[in-house]
Amino acid sequence: MKRKDFIQISAMGFGSLLLPKSSLFGNTVDHSQLLDSGMDILQKKQLADVALNAAKSKGASYADIRINRYLNQIVATREKRVENVANIESFGVGVRVIANGCWGFAATNDVTKEGVAKTAERAVAVAKANAKFSDPLQLAPQKGYGEVSWKTPIEKNAFEVPIKEKIDLLLNVNNEGLKNGGNFMSSSIFMVNEQKYFASTDGSYIDQDIHRIWPNFTITKIDKATSKFETRNALCAPMGMGYEYLMPQETEKLKSGNLILYKNRYDILEDARQAASQVAEKLQAKSIEPGKYDLILDPSHLFLTIHESVGHPTELDRVLGYEANFAGTSFLTLDKWQSKKFNFGNKLVNFMADKTQTNGLATIGYDDDGVQCGNWDIIKDGILVNYQTTRDQAHILGLKASQGCSYAESWSAVPF
Repeated sequence: MKRKDFIQISAMGFGSLLLPKSSLFGNTVDHSQLLDSGMDILQKKQLADVALNAAKSKGASYADIRINRYLNQIVATREKRVENVANIESFGVGVRVIANGCWGFAATNDVTKEGVAKTAERAVAVAKANAKFSDPLQLAPQKGYGEVSWKTPIEKNAFEVPIKEKIDLLLNVNNEGLKNGGNFMSSSIFMVNEQKYFASTDGSYIDQDIHRIWPNFTITKIDKATSKFETRNALCAPMGMGYEYLMPQETEKLKSGNLILYKNRYDILEDARQAASQVAEKLQAKSIEPGKYDLILDPSHLFLTIHESVGHPTELDRVLGYEANFAGTSFLTLDKWQSKKFNFGNKLVNFMADKTQTNGLATIGYDDDGVQCGNWDIIKDGILVNYQTTRDQAHILGLKASQGCSYAESWSAVPF
C-alpha cells in the first residue's frame, strides 16, 4: 500500500476496503511470504550496479534505481465474524536516467541482472526520445552517501504477530462495543512494510525498512423508535510504528474528565468502551445553536484537512501546473511566495514540513531522489515562506539543494 493510498483510506472509510482475494496494490500471497526476508542487501547492490552501468554505457549522464518490495496485511471484522484477511506483496524495479538533458524512466518486475539491464537501456531510449521535445533539466547537486540504511524504530514487527492474535483482538473490540450498547461494530488493522533500496550514479546505496500501522473501528447506535443513528470512529491515527502501537501504556493516555485521548500507544479496547457510551450521547444530543465558538480539535480531526489545504497546495510541481491534468493546480502561486507577504492565515498559524518526526506516517530517512529528509517552515507567522521541492525543481526557488520531497507511489511509478 502506498503512502498516498494510506492517507486516502482515512477519508474513504475502511468498510469499502475489505479487499477481495486480488488487490490493486499487488499480488495476494500466503502470510508466510510476508515473513520472508526477501533479497539481501548484497544482491540488491549487485543488481543496482548492473543497471547503473548499463545506463551509463548507453549515454546516461545520471541514473538511479529503486528496488522496492511492498508488503501489506489487512485484517477486518464485523460484530462476531471475520470479514477479510488479505496478505499482499508487490516487488519490482524502477530505473530513472538523464540522457541528453532529459528524464527517462522504465520499470520491470523481472528482478534479475538481465531484467534490470534491459530496463536501464529502455529508460535511456525514453530519455533520448523525450529530449527532442524538452528543454534540458537542471538537477540540484547531491553528494553520494555511500552505503547507508534507515529503519522505522519499531519494537514489534506487526507482520510477525499471528493472524489469530489480531483477529481475537478485533473480535474483543467488537464485543466491548456491542455489550456496552452499540448496535453494529466493525474493526480492522492495516499494516504496511516498505522495503526500499535506492542507488544512484552519485554514489548512494540506501537501504530503508519502513513500517506503518492503522487500527480502526466504527460503532453505530440506532434509535429504534425514530430509526435515527449515530456513529463514532476510533480515536487513533495511522502511525509509523510496529505492533507496539496496540500495546497500551498508562503514561501514553491523555485524560480530561471522562475523555481519554492517546499519544504514542493506543488502547483500542478502552476506546471501544468509551465509543459505545459516547455514540449513545450523540444520539440524544441536541443540535447546536448557530454562532461562534472556540473549538479544541484532536489532531486526527485535522490531518486530512491540513493534508489537502496545506500539503498539496505547497507541492511545487502542482504550483507550476505540472499536475493540472492529474491532481489539480494550486492557489499558492509563485507570485504569492515572491511577495514575501501573502497572508495565508492568522499570524499565529505556523506549518512546518517535517519528515523526521518519530512515529510520523510520512517519516523516512531518504526520499526517492536519494536525498536525506529534514524539516523546514512552509507557513511562518501566517505568511507563505516556502514550498516542497525535488532535485529537478530546487533551482526554481533559487535553492542549492532539494528539500527531499520526491516520492514514487510504487516501484513502477515515476518519482515526482
